[in-house]
Amino acid sequence: MKDELDLTDTGGSTSSSFLMGLLCGAAVGAAAALLLAPKTGTEMRRQVVDSADEWRRKATAAYDSASTSLNDMVARGREAIQTGKEAFQRTRPGNGPASDMPSMT
Repeated sequence: MKDELDLTDTGGSTSSSFLMGLLCGAAVGAAAALLLAPKTGTEMRRQVVDSADEWRRKATAAYDSASTSLNDMVARGREAIQTGKEAFQRTRPGNGPASDMPSMT
């Protein structure tokens, strides 16, 4: 019958939505467990500082990597522009021997 619910066709979006919800729920649960775990204030502050230091190191490494990549791309772009200018100047009319130039008289 056409009116029956087809449970075999879940579609990709349903399963991906479930997986995304599961991952988000796990992340929220982990964060709540860290904040609500019975630790002394000193232990909690130490853990927060250590975590912040780790994130700072990762962010610095990512920034350095991106900066290096960007600088490399800019250098290659400048080289390509210079090569293009030189090629244009070589093929431009009037840049050959003086006999190739039209007379001005």
